[in-house]
Amino acid sequence: MPSLMGTLHSAASGMTANQTAIQTTSHNITNLNTPGYTRQRVEQKASRPYSQIGYNSSMGPGQLGTGVQVTDITRIRNTFYDFQFRSESHSYGEISVRYDYYKNIENIFNEPSDNAISSSLNKFFNGWHELSKDPNNIGAKNIVIENGKFLANNISQSYSKLEKLKENIDKQTSDMLNDVNSMLGSLKELEENIKIVQATGKSPNDLMDERDRILDDLSFKLNIQNDDVKAAMSDGKVTLDELEKIDASGEISGALKMAKELDSYMNDLKTLAKGIADSVNNIYNDGLGADDVKDLFVFDEDKNPMLGINEELLNDSSKLQMTTDKALKLFNLKDEKVNINGKDITINNYYNSIIEKLGHATQNVVREEKNQSQLMLSIDNSRLSVSGVSMDEEMINLIQFQHAYNASAKVISTIDSLLDVVVNGLVR
Repeated sequence: MPSLMGTLHSAASGMTANQTAIQTTSHNITNLNTPGYTRQRVEQKASRPYSQIGYNSSMGPGQLGTGVQVTDITRIRNTFYDFQFRSESHSYGEISVRYDYYKNIENIFNEPSDNAISSSLNKFFNGWHELSKDPNNIGAKNIVIENGKFLANNISQSYSKLEKLKENIDKQTSDMLNDVNSMLGSLKELEENIKIVQATGKSPNDLMDERDRILDDLSFKLNIQNDDVKAAMSDGKVTLDELEKIDASGEISGALKMAKELDSYMNDLKTLAKGIADSVNNIYNDGLGADDVKDLFVFDEDKNPMLGINEELLNDSSKLQMTTDKALKLFNLKDEKVNINGKDITINNYYNSIIEKLGHATQNVVREEKNQSQLMLSIDNSRLSVSGVSMDEEMINLIQFQHAYNASAKVISTIDSLLDVVVNGLVR
């Protein structure tokens, strides 16, 4: 039956529920800037009412409310946005890796500029034109040799920088693989802890936030929606050999593809260096005597630098045997088709084809990175609009819960006064 003690219990449940809500709101506000945090909400419902069966019970036909109870503390999260995010993040992960490396490759070639390979090619060939005017001029010979040295250094240094970039991407791939396996280990441990908490009937919100944060990070490195990737991750560890067999995008896939593309540019430079050395040396060596210094350029793909000027000619430019006709032939070589890697093409055109290939690839990567980053930002903003913490909203909630807590406390104070009248009144 209705009683002051029943009302006291009802008011106390209101204070308890609102105290829980205030603490949860405080938790949200505290984690306003915590990456991956999902705002939480207290779920509550009316407690089971008090009643006696039948219309003739002492309470009458109705049911008497007994207050409120907290049923759970849940995360406000839209799993569809998570699915969208992880369906696109692997594509962005792959393109972002390629974007970074293509920017580096562009900086290495540094075209067009006064110190680029194209400029040094032009200076090298133009030097022969000056030398053709006076083939025995030591100053003109020095300029030709210095221009050749500059060209050889440019090509060799560009190759070495690409080689270092290749070493860096190999190391980065290994590091990313270690990160993936570390994440898989953390996920396995989190899943066990989540199941333990869920078995008690509670929601492990912060643990699930951590799991989602790791899954988000992992989704950039691998396409975790891909069935083959899921199968590879099923035992909690993946290997590079497994991933190389899977046609799935992500940062690791982007790094593996970029390594092959770097090999292609390195081979192009190596072919260019050999083509220059062979074509120049063929003209220069023609007509030289047995005692003359042969080969202006020295090419060795296994050495660093791979292309250089003959040391004897560097030390003594007077040993450069030259005639007007030969100097003109070397000058005209820039417009003559020569055999480079089985193709009849001019040296300039072969190099220009490398730069054109790089330019087209870079443009595509830049465009894809821009489009994908905008898409990712849009999806993430939609996700944050649901799960992110809004300071204004939390402050409104805090005031609301505070008023509700104070109201319940006021009811308890009133009941206390009523009980005082009953108890003390009976004593008197």
